[in-house]
Formats: sequence, structure tokens, C-alpha cells
Amino acid sequence: MELKTLFKLGAIASALILAGCGGDINIKTGDDSAPAPVDPTPTETPQEQAYGGFAEKSTGIADLDGKQVWKLSGLLQPAAASASTFATGGQDGNEITLGNDVVWELDGPVVVGGDNENSVVLNILPGTKFIGGDGDYLVVSRGSQINAVGTEDAPIVFTSVDAALGQEGEPGQWGGLVLLGNAPVNTCPDLNACDASFEVGDFPYGGNNPEDNSGSLKYVRVEFGGFKINDTQEMNGISFAGVGSGTEVEYIQVHENNDDGVEFWGGNVSLSKVVLTNNFDDSLDWTNGWQGSAQHVLIMQKDNGSNRGIEADSNSDIDADPKSNPTLANFTILVANGTNDGGDDAEGIILRKATAVNAYNMLVKGDADSGECLEIDGDNTVINAQNGELVFTHSLIDCVEPTKDQKVDEDNQLAYDVHAWYTGQEGNLIGASALDGYMPTASSVALTGGKADLGNSDARLMDAEYIGAFDGTNDWTLGWTTAIHDDDGGSTPVELQPLTSCPVGTTQEMAIDGLYKDADVELICGLEGNVLTNTTLLAGSNVLYKLSGGAVLVGGDNENSATLSIQAGVEIFSEEDSYLAINRGSKIMAMGNADMPIVMTSQEDVIVGGEGERGQWGGLVLLGNGLTNKCPDKNACDASFEVGDHAYGGNDNTDSSGTISYVVVKYAGFKINDTQEMNGISFAAVGSGTQVDHIQVHANGDDGVEFWGGAVNLKYVYLTHNFDDSLDWTNGWQGKAQFVYITHEDGFANRGFEGDSHKNDGDTPTSHPLISNVTILPGVDVENGSGDKGEGIILRVATEAEIYNMVIQGRKGSTSDTESGECIELDGTYPSLVDGVNSGALLIEHSVVDCNEPFKGTEMGAVDVETWFLSLTGNSAQAVSLTDGMPAAGDSVLLGTGKDASTVDSWFDSTDYIGAFDGENDWREGWAYTPN
Repeated sequence: MELKTLFKLGAIASALILAGCGGDINIKTGDDSAPAPVDPTPTETPQEQAYGGFAEKSTGIADLDGKQVWKLSGLLQPAAASASTFATGGQDGNEITLGNDVVWELDGPVVVGGDNENSVVLNILPGTKFIGGDGDYLVVSRGSQINAVGTEDAPIVFTSVDAALGQEGEPGQWGGLVLLGNAPVNTCPDLNACDASFEVGDFPYGGNNPEDNSGSLKYVRVEFGGFKINDTQEMNGISFAGVGSGTEVEYIQVHENNDDGVEFWGGNVSLSKVVLTNNFDDSLDWTNGWQGSAQHVLIMQKDNGSNRGIEADSNSDIDADPKSNPTLANFTILVANGTNDGGDDAEGIILRKATAVNAYNMLVKGDADSGECLEIDGDNTVINAQNGELVFTHSLIDCVEPTKDQKVDEDNQLAYDVHAWYTGQEGNLIGASALDGYMPTASSVALTGGKADLGNSDARLMDAEYIGAFDGTNDWTLGWTTAIHDDDGGSTPVELQPLTSCPVGTTQEMAIDGLYKDADVELICGLEGNVLTNTTLLAGSNVLYKLSGGAVLVGGDNENSATLSIQAGVEIFSEEDSYLAINRGSKIMAMGNADMPIVMTSQEDVIVGGEGERGQWGGLVLLGNGLTNKCPDKNACDASFEVGDHAYGGNDNTDSSGTISYVVVKYAGFKINDTQEMNGISFAAVGSGTQVDHIQVHANGDDGVEFWGGAVNLKYVYLTHNFDDSLDWTNGWQGKAQFVYITHEDGFANRGFEGDSHKNDGDTPTSHPLISNVTILPGVDVENGSGDKGEGIILRVATEAEIYNMVIQGRKGSTSDTESGECIELDGTYPSLVDGVNSGALLIEHSVVDCNEPFKGTEMGAVDVETWFLSLTGNSAQAVSLTDGMPAAGDSVLLGTGKDASTVDSWFDSTDYIGAFDGENDWREGWAYTPN
């Protein structure tokens, strides 16, 4: 760990630094002349004055939420003198105040104070935000304190860099918050010389002071933490290790943590008003002698993503002292369905490893696919139950499997009837809880069944004569929590309703029980052969649509025209030999939305035991009446599509093949032979009257999208893990594309763009697309199965193009197997390409290349690719910083440096940035498939 010494600048050191920053300051050692004039203009910002002694301005993220980002790293220690007036924050001796005028970035383990020496009080003002990445977390050492006191309207938030930059927040994106105290822990035989070792970072904790004070946490939210070091070392959202009762904790939330929400190792700290949501392992976990209390706790688990609501341990040695014996009251635990990725069932409460407990007014609600809701495990825990040290009264269990008995096995010699133990205690119920979400309804027994006079049972508790965390009227989670209220993420999404039969134009079969991953599927509605009448695929919660029997053709070729309409939320799967093609003169109206995209995928992707892979079906083919240079006579054009010999082409570049909006195509691209392979979506002479936006092609066996002539335009295109070229054009495509994001899978991709036109002189039209706002992240330079390596773009075979606002960032390994191939290549085998370069018909402007091998030119002695690229307006070859394609909000290389493509063509949206994203808005959110 790099330890950063914090110090105060003396007068001379301050003057020297100010002078180095441009300040007009003279240092005088004698008094025989008048002092030199001093420029009254301050040379430091308030933030530099306040925080410069113990932090530094971030170089990776300059601006976030309209605020500067300042970085904390290493050890925070006392300073000799005051660093600021505390107008915004700063340091005064052993006291550091972090203001909400900046965003705080954690860099590695940030440790507050030394271990019971050089102690620091860390104050955090309301509304302050902290961000971290993998390996970053905050530790408060023994003897130091954190006073993170937010408000209902201005909570203090610890979150991931990804989430802060507007990307999807996910568990494990950073570490968490660790408090280390001097309170007792039963892993230390001698509490007067206790140095228990925390599981991440080996920080010492524990001692002989149960009343130790580690500060205050109030209105604090911790999100997306819990990075994993190995199978036994993971970060919890908030860790309390030997933390004493002098510490105040109330109104805290841990959301989407990759291990436990909160965990206690011994200590006596108490908590109230706690929200634990969607945490991967246990929501609340204690061990090693915790004797604190917790009241008013809401636990909401994630279906197929959580383990236990409470996991309670003490020590494998029943005589270990102190014994875990907390007091709990007014919990609501909503147990999830299913199993998390670690193979653990979602369960309610397990009491084990010799723990004791006093629990009152507990409400546990499970569902049909939840595991057991209350379990006692281990002989030592059974002994505690028999001795009356497991107290559980005035509680309600509403579960299909309410309790789990202990049975005699290789680990246990004592059998125990947990059901009888639970029901034999005062006021306990098993039955319906009548909840509306987490709130009891007016008819709920929870409102009247609680234990009275809780304060008399334990002075740390408030009286609350109801079961569960809520009284049915007051919701103390409002205003400061995330992800549990409709207003956090917009309106409640529309839910699909079941269908009673398949739509007209499809064939109906009943789903085989247990065959499909979606257990709600009851109807399989088939499409096969030639669809010659208008057909609508209706969305339903219980239906899948199946393509079978080879090519499913909509309409005849410019006769018997038909429209295939597909509602938002429809999912279509295909057998391995099939694909969907829209003939000339017919239309597809696939109109999904951000909440309910339309998905087209393989049969293997939807059946139990199957796995989606490239080439498992064909794909989507649109055949239009647009121009293609494959036909000398545009009025009598019947170009032949490479699979199935379907006819395409004509004389109308404004032709319409319908609408494709919010559509995801996965695992397509079967191969017939070395020259005939299907693309994810094929646009064969498709006209500009066709609307295409918000499309994704994932893991296709050949190209993601390909154009053979035509003039179709596209916006918001996401191409992921496709095998050959992600976006490929040829034969005279003259359309437009904006907001294109391309990622490769290492060893399974070739080029981001492959641009061609024609080989014969006189073939018209020449390919000349207009493209703006592109981000390409090529895979490393490892050959795919066809011998092709991961590269950026190649322009060749006489193509022209105008490309603006493109960024290509290659991998930068030290060998060809760990870096991307060339990122821009011009191939002048056909001399017309050179003519386009020289005339300006082929150009790239306001673009950035960040690659080990940025340029390549073959058989082009007349053009040096690097010189050509760098001579064009706004281009550069320099390093960029991207996170999943997104620039940081304060980026200066990409943001504000782009060309407004709407000045070239009014079809384009006005932008001023380079790349597919503006650093704030992720247009994939909600509808796109996220690759593993």
C-alpha cells in the first residue's frame, strides 16, 4: 500500500508552491527595503486550498455531476496545522472534512488513521458522493472515527465509477466501507492484546472496549460494491469488525453488493433503519461474538441472485467468549426465488455455529420457489436453543417451507424440531402476511401481533407493537434509498399478459413442461414457409414464436405483398436451418421499445440445458428495391442473395421495407460453405424509406450487419462479439449511420468496418455512406477460426465514404496475441480507392485512433495512410480513456471536439463529441443484451 503523508505547508513552502503555480510572490530575508508588491489574485481554487494537503485532483475523471473529482489514496494522517477555514472542507490537525462541493474518488485502500495511533476524525458532509473501482475501498482504523452524516434529502452515497458515469451498476464494481474497532471479538483469547486480522487487507481489529466509538453513519448508501479477491476473500457493503456501542448507525442502505450487505465480526454496535437490497450472498451476517442490536430492517433479496437474509454465527467453539448474542426487532425479510450464481438457494434465516439471539417482531415472507425461511444448524446451536439462548417471539413466517429441522448426519449428532421450537414460543405465527410490497395492508395480522414494551426488554430498542419493519402507515425508506420505489427508475414497466391461443397466421403447439428456460411459456406459435397475408405476432407472457422449415419468407417477390408486424416484447427463436426474410415489396414492422425489446435468437438459447452460440440459426434478411451496382440495368434488376438465391435490387433508393426498432438478434449466422454465410441482419438494396434504430446483433457466425447497395439509414447500432466483420458494406451502399458501438470477442472477430464497392470500372452506384459517432473496440490480434485477426476498419475495393467522429481504441498488449491488429487500413488494390482519397470522396474527420498499430496501407504507393489521416481536419492519434465505450464525463479528448454532422446532412442528430456516447447517456440502457 502506498502511504501518502499528509502535511501542512509552512509559510515559505506555501510561497514557493504558489510561485511555481504562477503566483507573483517574493520571499524576503532582510528588512532593509520595502516589501515587493503581492498580487492579491488567489492562485488556488477553494478546493485546492481545502483539499490539496491530503488529496489530489483526479487525472482520470475531471468532472462528474458538474463537480471536480478529487482522489483519496493511501493513509490519511493528522496534519501539523490548519489547512483551510472549512468553508467547504479541509483539514485541521487530526480532523479532515470532505465537502460535497467535489466528488471523491477512492484509489486503492484508503485508510483513515493509523492503528490506534495517529488517529483521524473523518467528517463527511451531507450529499457527498464517493466513487470507486476494482480494488478501491475505505477503511476506518481502530482509534479513528468516521462521521458520515447525511440527510433524507442529501444522503451520502458510495458507488462505483461505472454507475457514476451513467453505465450499468453491477455488484462487485468496487470494494466497500470497513469500520475497525476496539470492541471484543471471540477470536482473541486475550482481549487486552487483540489483533484480529480483517479478511481483506489484514487490518487489525478487536480489543477490550465494548463502548468504543468509531463515529456515526446516518443516511448513507453503499451501492455495487463487494469486489472478489478469491473464493474466501470478498468485500461486504459495510463491514463492522470489533466496532463498539459508542458508534451510531441509522438510515443506511447496501444495494447490489457482491458478497454480504453488512457483516459483523464481534463488537457491540447497534443499527436502526436499515435497507438491504439485492445483495448476492447474505444480506445481514454476524459472527465472532456480535452483541449489538438491529431494529427496523428491510431485506429484499434478488430472484436468482441472493442467498440468505440472515446468516448468524458465533464460533465453532461453544465456549468462545463473547458469544454472539444480538437483539433483533422489527425485521421484514422478503425471500427471493431461485438460486444465485454460486449455487446457493434463496433462504430466510439460518442460526448456526453456537450463536445466541433475542429476536422479536420478525416477518419473513417467501415465495413458491424460495428455500426454507428459518433454520437452526449445528449441535452447538441446538444446545443454545435447548438452554433458552435462542429467543424468537411475536414473529410471522409466511413461506411455503417455513422451517427446516436439523437431522442427524455426519456433522451433527442431535436432531431438532425447529417447527416445534418456533411455534412453542410466545406470539409466533405461520400464515399469510398480507403485504403490499413490503408494507402490511390494513388486514395484515402483522399490524397487531407485535411485542409491546420492547424498550423494557432491551433499552436499545424503540417500542414498536407491530411485526416487521413498518407500521402500515409510515415508510421511513422514502427520499434517501434507491431501487425500491417506482419514482427511482420511472414508471412501473408494463407487464405482458398471457395469450389464450396463437395469432392467426401461425401454427399452435403446446409447450412441453420443463423444456423452456422461461417456465411461464405455454404456447409455441410457429412460422413456416411463405407468409402471404398480413400477420401480427402478439406479445404475451406465456408465448414464444418459432421459425422452422428453412426460409420463412414474408410475401412474394414484388407480388402478394404482406406485412409481418411484431409487437414489443415478442421473443422469436429459430431452428438451426431457418431464417426470416422479407421479400421485395413486403414489410416487417418490428416495433419494440426500451422496456420491451423484440428478441430473435436460437432454439438453444431458450431451452433448458441449451446455450446460445454463433451460427445456431440464420438471421434476418431484408430484400429491397434499392440501387445496387450488381445490376447494370436498374429497371430490370434481380441480383441474387448469397443464401437462398432470393432476388433483390431495383431503381428506388427510397423504397421502404418497414421498421426495425429496438430489436436484438443473437446467435445467428449459420454457414453453408466458405462463401455462403448468413449475417445477423442483411440489408440487400434496402431503401431509405425503411426505419432502423436501436438494433443489436450479438455473436453472429459471420458479419453483424451487411449492406449490398441501397440507401437504408441506421441510428443506435450495437454490434457485439460478431465473428467476421461487425459492419460490412458493398455494391453501392449510400445510406447513413449514426451512433454505432462495436466490440469484439478476442479470437472470434475480424474487422469493425469492412467497406467495399465494386471491382469493375463503370459499376454504379459507388458505395458512399455517411457515418458519424462511432466507437470501435477491436479484439486482440488473435486469429479467429477463419484465420482473420482482430482489426479496426478496412476501406477497399473502390469504396468512398465520409466518416466523422470515430474513435478506435485497440488493445495494447506487448505481443501480437495480446494487442489489436491495425486500426485503419486502406487497400488500394483497385485504384479507384486512391482516386477517392485524392478527390476527397473518401475521408475521415474529427476522429481519434488509439492503437499500437494505428495505420496500414497495402499496394498503395501513392498514399501514405498515416499522413493522409493526420492531414484531415480534427484527426489525431492519441490515448483515450473509455469505460465500456463511454468517455468520462469530463473528458477533453473526445467530448466537445467532434464535428456537428447535421451540417453535412440534416438526417444526423447534432453532436459535438467523438464516439458513440456523450459521456452521460447510454442509449443501450434497458433494451440491449449485455455480453458476458
